[in-house]
Order: sequence, then C-alpha cells, then structure tokens
Amino acid sequence: MTASDFGVDPTTASCPAQYVALLRRVRDQSGLAYRAIARRAQRNGQVLPASTLATMLGRPTLPRRDLVVALLRACDVPDERASAWLTTWARLAAARPAGRGAAPGERTIAPGTGAPTPRSATPPPDPGNPVTDPHHGSPVLRLVPGTGVPRSEPARPGRSRVTGAGGPDAERAVPRAQPWPSPDQAAGGTRPPVPFQLPPAPPLIVGRGEETGQLHAATAQDGAVCVVDGAGGVGKSALALHVAHQIAARYDGGCLYADLHGASAGIAPAEPADVLARFLRALGAPTVPSSVEEASALLRTWAADRGMLVVLDDAASAAQIRPLLISGPGCATVVTSRWTLADLDATARIRLAPLPDDAALALLGRLGGAARVAAEPDAAAQVVRHCAGLPLALRIIGARVAARPDAPLGGLAERMDDEGRRLDLLEVGDLSMRASLHLGYQAFADAPQDERRRIGRLFRLAALPDWADATAYGCAALADLPVPVAERALEALVDAHLIESAGDGRYRFHDIVRLYARERAQHTDDPADREAALSRLTGWLFATTATAARLLYPQEKLPSAPSGPGQPLADTADAWAWFEREHTNLLMIARQQVSAGQTLTEVRDLALVVVKFIDYSGYTAEQQQFGHLAVEAAQRLGDRSGTAMALNIVAVALLRQGRHDEAIPLLARNLAVQRELGDRAREAACLNNLGNALRDKGDLDGALRQLRAALAIRRELGDRHKEGSVLDNLALVHQRRGEFQQAVDHHQAGLAIAAEGTDPLWEAQALVNFAETLQLAGGHEAAVGRATESLEICRRYRHQRGIGLALRVLGDAYASLGRAAEARRHWREALARLDGLDREACAKLRAALGGDGATDALHPS
Repeated sequence: MTASDFGVDPTTASCPAQYVALLRRVRDQSGLAYRAIARRAQRNGQVLPASTLATMLGRPTLPRRDLVVALLRACDVPDERASAWLTTWARLAAARPAGRGAAPGERTIAPGTGAPTPRSATPPPDPGNPVTDPHHGSPVLRLVPGTGVPRSEPARPGRSRVTGAGGPDAERAVPRAQPWPSPDQAAGGTRPPVPFQLPPAPPLIVGRGEETGQLHAATAQDGAVCVVDGAGGVGKSALALHVAHQIAARYDGGCLYADLHGASAGIAPAEPADVLARFLRALGAPTVPSSVEEASALLRTWAADRGMLVVLDDAASAAQIRPLLISGPGCATVVTSRWTLADLDATARIRLAPLPDDAALALLGRLGGAARVAAEPDAAAQVVRHCAGLPLALRIIGARVAARPDAPLGGLAERMDDEGRRLDLLEVGDLSMRASLHLGYQAFADAPQDERRRIGRLFRLAALPDWADATAYGCAALADLPVPVAERALEALVDAHLIESAGDGRYRFHDIVRLYARERAQHTDDPADREAALSRLTGWLFATTATAARLLYPQEKLPSAPSGPGQPLADTADAWAWFEREHTNLLMIARQQVSAGQTLTEVRDLALVVVKFIDYSGYTAEQQQFGHLAVEAAQRLGDRSGTAMALNIVAVALLRQGRHDEAIPLLARNLAVQRELGDRAREAACLNNLGNALRDKGDLDGALRQLRAALAIRRELGDRHKEGSVLDNLALVHQRRGEFQQAVDHHQAGLAIAAEGTDPLWEAQALVNFAETLQLAGGHEAAVGRATESLEICRRYRHQRGIGLALRVLGDAYASLGRAAEARRHWREALARLDGLDREACAKLRAALGGDGATDALHPS
C-alpha cells in the first residue's frame, strides 16, 4: 500500500487527541516499526527517536510541529497531503490552552487587564526561536516538550496572578522574568533553551499498571516529592522514566535528570553541590552560587515560576536529596532509591515489589519470544520462578533466550535449578544480578564503621540456614549478638531492601538475594565460622523448643536441652504460638544439619521434643519427615534406643495417614528393642500406640490386649498422666465394640486425671472423644456440653485441628437433635479447619455435607 492510499483525512480532527489518533493510523498503515521511522527521519536530516515517537503517539496532547513533519516524511506522505496535516496542526495549536500543565479550558488573568487569557500561550514555530525551530540547536534541545516561557508575565514587579489553591485571583511572589539572560540572549531577545535531560524511556515495561497510575496521580500534586523504592533489579528507574516521559508535557520549564550514584560500583554518591551546578548551568545560569543553600534557593526560584519535573535516580540518602527538591505550582520531583529514605518528607511513596508470576511470564515472552514460551510452558514457568519476579533478572534471561533462538527453554530451566550456577546465568553483557546486589551489600561490607560491618556479617550469616523466615532472636543466636543489636541490623537491611519484612517481627530473603548472600558468606567467612553459626542456631532452637514443650507438657520426660538460653516464653499460649510459628523452620534446619552431618544429637532430640505438638496439630507429613531425620541422626550416633523412638514417630505419622499395615511392623520392631533394652516406660508407649493401630485397623480384641498391657505398666511405674491417656484410648475401643457404659466409665476416669491440668490440649482431646462416645450412645445434649468444653480450650490456644474435631462432633450432635442448620454450619467450619490436617475426619464431614462439602469448606460461616 502506498501513502496515497492511506485514506486518512487530518481535517476531520477536532481536538489534539483525534489528531494523534489519525497520526497513529498513518504509522500503522505504513507498516514501519518505530525504529525504522527513526532511521528514516535521521536519513532525512531530522530527529525523531523511537522513544520520542512512542511517547508522542501514546498521549492525547498535540505533538510539536517538527515531530509531525518528521513522521509524515518518514512515512512517505506526499508534500501536498502533508500540507493538510500542518494546516490542521496550526488550527488546533491556535485553539488549545497553551500551558502544558493546564487542563482544557484553564485560564489565567492577563497581566494588567483582568481579562482571562490562555495560560502560557505557545507561539507557532519561529525560525528565530531555538526552541521551536526544528533546525536550530542540538538534537537534544530540539526534543524539548515545553516552551520555557514563564507561566505568566507579571502584573507588576514581583507579583503575578495565577490560578492555584488560593482561588483564581490569588497573588504570589514570583520573579518578573527569567532571572539570568546571558549577554548574547539579551542582545538577541532569545531565552535559554528548555532542558529535557530525561534518558530514553524503557522500551518495555510489563506488570506495573497499578504503580504507574499511582505515580501519575502523585506527581499531579503541586510540589510533589514522590519516592520509588525497592530492591536492586526490581525496576525503580524504569518505572520512574516510563512515567516521566508520559507526563513531561505538563512542565513548561522542562525536565531535569541526575543519576545520584547511590549504589554505583566504584563511584561515590553525587554531591548535591555538583548536581545543583549542573542543573543551573542547564537552565542557562551565567554563574552558580558557591554555597549549596544559595544554589538550592536559586533552582527553586526558577522552577516555581515555570513548573518543572526533576528525576533524581538512585539516591543514597535523604540528606543528598533535600537541596535538590523544587517546589511551587506545577513542580514535581521523582526520587528512586534502594533505601527507604524514611527521613525524607515525601508526598507519596511507592514501594516496588517483584513482579507476579503472570506478569513475569508475559515479560519473558516479550523479551525472548512469545511462541517459545507458549511451546514450553512448564520450562518457561520454571525459569520465571527462578528469576523470582525481578525485572532485571528477566531481562538478562530474556536476552539469553533471544540470543539462542534454537536452544530449548527446558535446558535453561534445568541449568537454573542448580543454585551454584544460577547467579552465573543471570549475567549477560553489562547486566548482572550479582553486580546489582553487590552495590547494596558493599555499603555495609566495605564500611569503615564496626556497626555497618556487623550488619554485612549478619546479612551473610542469616542466609546460611534453610529457614523460611527469621527473627531477631534467631539471628542474634546465629551471629552471637545481643538481640537489640541484631534487630537494628535487620531493620537496616530492610531499609536497604536486602531483606524483606514479613511482619510480626519476622524477616525473609528474596531467593536470588539469598543465593548472593550465601556466595558472599562462602567467600568471606571461614568454614569453621559458618559451621559454628549454624550450630549456635540449632542449639538455640532446641533450647526454645524444649522450653515451649515443658510449658505445654510438664509431665513429659524430655531430653535435656543445651545450656544456652532460648527465646523467653511467658505461658502455655506463648509456647503454642512458638510452635505454630517455627515448626517449618525447625524441620528445614534439622534436614540441613543432618545432610551436613552436624549437630546430630540436637536433631535427634529436637524431633522427640517437637513431635507431640506436630501430632496434636495434624501436620502428618512433617511428623513423618521429622521421624526419618531422627532415625538417620540416631543411627549415625549408634543409638539403638534413639533409633527405636524415632521409628515410633514415623509409625504414628503413618497411622494418622491410615497406613496401618506399614505402621504396625515398625511398632513391633520398636517394642522388641525397648523390651531388649529393659526400658519399661518406652515399652508402655509402644504398646499404647500398637493398641491404637490395631483399633483403627479393626482388630478390637488385639487392641484391648495391648492397651491393657500398657495400662498395667504405667500403673506399675506410677505414671498417672500417661495412665489417663491409655484410659481414654481404651474407652474408644469399648465404644467401637458398642460397650458404651464401659466406654463412659473409662472416659470419666481418664478425664479425672486430665482435669488436674497438666496438659490442657490433651484434656481437650479427651473431652471431644468423650463427646463422640456420648453422641453415639444417644446422649446428644451431653455430647454438646463436652464438645463445647473442648472447643473453648482449643480456641484459647488457636489449635486448628482441635477446633475442627470439636466442631465436627457438635455438628453430629445438633443433627441428631434435629437442628439441621446448626449442624451444617458447624460441619462447614470444621471442614475448613481440618482440610489437610485430618484425612479421616474430612472424609466423614464431606459425606455429611453431601455434594456441597468441597465448596462449603472454602467459605466457613
């Protein structure tokens, strides 16, 4: 298709937005990419960069005449047709409000007349004006999206009437005119060129729609100071420049930009005095004041009368920023930093987080080829996951993918699985995740102050454990620091975006940052120091876990804890909360230590201490994993008794999963070892578990024999607490046999022991078991009473599995009493609580709820 066939009529445009839409149609129908148009314009002796073209066609304001001419000529639009475009441009230019920050129809008071006139009227192109003449001055200045003309000429010296917060006639003091015409300009009647220092906008930005909207809105406020902060590689500068190019037309005074080198390799942070001097020279100042205060005031003076945008990229501190801030109507400053700059008075703060998976996948497709991502979706998702939502990492990987069009994504995903190679893969050309992260880390590692070096050391050591998140207490043990010192260090790392605050006094690493920190630890810290740090942490975890267990189960005989202090815990509720917060960390660190062959005694004993909580809570998968770790640790230590006890943990976990045929042989093996070793207490524990296994399998006679044997040993040893547990288990066997009176008698005897208050969570379990028996025996009202008692205890401890079991029995009892609505309400909440914690109970609940059980579980009443 030739230009004469485009069929686009510019004379139909009645506003700038329609005019731009028609220009877009010309560009689209030409079939030329932005870069191709930019190259053609250059060959024609005109300047139209691709980024400027994209900005020009992406906003509804009237483009500059020279840019329109360059576009039309590059698209081969004949001169006779181009004249129609320029005629329409002149018509729209004459009709528009001239101030680029002005809304349509906005007016100001003409000086000396009181009559409304358009703000900052922009003259048509003038060959004598270096701003509007497309063939005058440097290419950079020809791209300026502003006029440099003051917003209004003064009504009298030092005063101007402008619209603003004070109303249409409010007066404010402003300079009469531009304060520093050079001698040549004064003689020739021209003004200094309007600066437009913004680097090119990023060619591609994905998944930042919400943040873009926030920054657009924030910069619209007069005198706005908008801080965009986030980790290295998260895309702060890209967002700031993306938005700055979109809003540049608001600012008559132009756009200033400075890279402040807050985190630049081998470059000291920029001095405010140097930045001010560059800004003032760009504005045409013949001289620059020697003091920072005077130079800062002069910059604000010039900006306030014209309206400017200042982008301060990669700030090191609030002190560096303050002298560079401008104020006044139509002015805005956008700051980016790896630091939170909490001591800077900002009108808006936008913290950039890593991209969500869908946006990250879309970005990889745009960078490396959508077809390749669609052809290997699993591999692409794996690659994106390893990039952890960091745009810089995705850009690097996208460049690798684009450079190897025939290489499958699966191979790249497999290489990225190797943590030892991942940071190496995240480098291409001058883009490097390792280098980006090092810029933030070196502020601590290379600092002369002892405190900052301690922060750098904590950053390295905190990455060593395989924990999901960390606390100040845990990091203090790890780094052998006082807790307040560790807490201050962690907060400093959060301010530097090297770690993230997870709330409730917890901190976590971004995956790629953790890899970098571990790499630094291996490079900086001796192996013995790293091993000692992990040993201190393991000992501290064991000490705190033992403290929690003794608060919750004072009658249990637990292994001796290390001599070192653990985290202080106030009461049983505090102890239960500790287990809920830390059980995943305990498992991950235990696995890491067994794999390394370190602290095996602590791992073995830790499993024995934590297992009762895990069993109560219904975390059966963790229970089984802890058991296997304890077996391996005990076997390496040559501990037969410890091995047998660890096998008991595995067996109970299998029972909770309904895998009786796998559990019973393990229990029999454990029983044989304990009898051989002569450990009567552990023999009774094994008989108790074996009786429960036979009961659940359906061998009720065998279950009675084993449980009665266990009861006899525990009475012989005078272990009253354990006696109560066996009595409750015997009651459940009699219940299954239909011997309800015997079941009730055993329940009551067991509860009499439980009521002594040694283990409230076991009392809650005994109460709900008793309620279940009463319900089956027809005592529905009594069942409601016992189940309600159990529910109260479990809610006090936030014991999810206990709450769910009590609610299930309450639902059964209400159903038997004919109160169907209450029954279903309790069943629904019970299913929501027990999903993933008790397979057998969930199966019964789904059967009771019928077809809507799965849906109801997601929306408990």
